[in-house]
Amino acid sequence: MVIEEGVAEPQEIDEMWRIFIRSGRAPFELMDRVGLDVVLAIEEHYAAVRPELPAGPRKLLRDQIDRGWLGTKTGRGFYDYAAGPGGDDSGCDRGAG
Repeated sequence: MVIEEGVAEPQEIDEMWRIFIRSGRAPFELMDRVGLDVVLAIEEHYAAVRPELPAGPRKLLRDQIDRGWLGTKTGRGFYDYAAGPGGDDSGCDRGAG
């Protein structure tokens, strides 16, 4: 996985997504909004159905969750939200890691 191997940060991937896909909401921003705990539950279901899926994305999500970073609902996920828990993502710090 690109992030797990240190090749790119979530913010860099989101920026590439915006450039090439021309979509306002990028994958890591969307995961923060949905909630990393919810995303992990979905990923765990997929992995149960398709065990050949790589474990890296689930490990990355577990690491974030273990830190208490669930996304916008806790004020921190893949991004640090200046607006605080439950705030809108206009406080998204694109430089946070």
